[in-house]
Amino acid sequence: MKVVEVRAAVVVAAVYGYFLIFAQFSFVEILRAGGASLMQEKAALGAMAVAGMASGFFAAWRGAGPVMVRAALGLAGLSAALAPFCKAMPGALAVAVATGCALGVATVSLAAMLPAWCGVAWVGVGTGLGYACCNLPFVFMQSPTGQAWVGAGFATAGLLAVPSVTERRADEVVKIFPMWGALALFTALVWLDSAAFFIIQHSRDLKSGTWGEGLLWRNAAVHLSVAIAAGLWLARGGARMLPALAWAILAAAALAVNVESTRDLAGWLYPAGVSLYSAALVAWPGWFSGASDSRRAGWWAAWLFAIAGWFGSANGIGMAQTLERVPAGFVAAAGAVVIAVMVLSDLKRWRSAVAVGAVVLVATAFPKGSKQPVGDAAGRGRQVYLSEGCIHCHSQYVRPGSADEEIWGPARTVEEVLKGEPVLIGNRRQGPDLSNVGARRSAAWLKLHFIHPQVLAPGTPMPSYAHLFESGKGDDLVRYLKESSESNIGKVLEQASKWQPAGSAGDGGGKELFSLHCAGCHGAGGIGDGPLSSDLVRKPANLKDGPFVRTPAGDGLDLRIGRAIKFGLPGTDMPGHEVLEDRQVLALTDYVLKLRGNR
Repeated sequence: MKVVEVRAAVVVAAVYGYFLIFAQFSFVEILRAGGASLMQEKAALGAMAVAGMASGFFAAWRGAGPVMVRAALGLAGLSAALAPFCKAMPGALAVAVATGCALGVATVSLAAMLPAWCGVAWVGVGTGLGYACCNLPFVFMQSPTGQAWVGAGFATAGLLAVPSVTERRADEVVKIFPMWGALALFTALVWLDSAAFFIIQHSRDLKSGTWGEGLLWRNAAVHLSVAIAAGLWLARGGARMLPALAWAILAAAALAVNVESTRDLAGWLYPAGVSLYSAALVAWPGWFSGASDSRRAGWWAAWLFAIAGWFGSANGIGMAQTLERVPAGFVAAAGAVVIAVMVLSDLKRWRSAVAVGAVVLVATAFPKGSKQPVGDAAGRGRQVYLSEGCIHCHSQYVRPGSADEEIWGPARTVEEVLKGEPVLIGNRRQGPDLSNVGARRSAAWLKLHFIHPQVLAPGTPMPSYAHLFESGKGDDLVRYLKESSESNIGKVLEQASKWQPAGSAGDGGGKELFSLHCAGCHGAGGIGDGPLSSDLVRKPANLKDGPFVRTPAGDGLDLRIGRAIKFGLPGTDMPGHEVLEDRQVLALTDYVLKLRGNR
């Protein structure tokens, strides 16, 4: 057994497993659970990225070594362990900065030290293990707090596995592309992957067909096997064509996921493409940049991870914020960069460029499906709102100084209302006011309500609008309702934090109220298995057994649960029940506490 090589693979798995499960997943959910506004969330993630880039260059300047890797992993484990206790600012901001610093030093130092610890094939093993572990159902489906602790466990395992070897092996070092070419190539791949991931993760239909709960074991196996194959291919001289193949597979996956009939194929292709380029990205500074020692490899890694990793990922997610399908233009743009690098880096390699160009043409000719990629989806959704006559039953005007402000959220000024063309104050209010519905309801909940209104709002006269989602109009309508008020999440949370119930639960009736308003998602027994639970992005909370991430035990538990019932949990699929009287909210609170065993 090659002990040093195995330990090196464990460190690779630990670093990238930590990045995926904590920095990309649970930290964001913990922020939202702590009531962070959209602006605060962006500030924290921006601070993480800046800290990651700066610390990466610091690691390159300071010089990589086993001690640097251990120190970074120690800080990473500490930040993940503290995250559940630092949900609110400024504690969350401190965790973000610490996480960025840890990842910046760890990734750069690791890339520089790998040639001293193992051969390039072992990088594929480590990368595959990291992705596979994050896709295990009992890891992927953990609560945000549980995932944070898993991340801390990854970091601890990596810290203990770091080898002490510092002398570089005699492996051949080659320069496949000039620095500009490699930076452009990997930035395009990370950008496309990040955009596609964000779009799929935030669309129920796309997510359920690619990495839904029942597909996680398959995804773990694909990640592991393809990453190992990538490592072996890199070891046998395939570094030049591997990124191009990764783009081709990602391109096919991104376009296939848009079409329901090919979505299952995308579920196989997407993890394969990600594992291919990820293994190459980790190995590139040490073996394929031309760097002959760890210091040069460290500087190479700092530039590569700063531009391709942090910058490319942030831009991909930023450009996908309002999209519900992966645009073919994104795929073609990334492919154009791949072709340019292949051609301009070595004009003698024209055959490779022609091959990539042919793949671009085939990929962009892929069937696009019945739903158009979203451009101005909110604008189209506003027209659907008008054409379907929503203004006849719903207002979009919170009356200032009235009870409206507590029930429906902050009021707008008259000047803001009059900016609309046409003005959508509404004719009557037979249903709830929709001024701030995007801040009080998730996109998944809104879609379910349009399709199954009687299940989510028993007794409502609202008909089903399921037919709108056959043409894509329904998705546009949801986007309009979300974008028109999503920026007010912070104000809604602030209002909820001030609410104090009047009176008492009276004669109870909590069980009946739960059956009417809650069982559709949480199930009759409150364990999160309601008939609509599988249609939500994240499974509804188990109100009986936990984990109780957003309503932990402690002083004021009754009030925290009551506020969650009354106003929902912005950033999740939990809606508010604003029209319930205070005595009904208290009766529901009492019933939920009985489910938890607190009564």
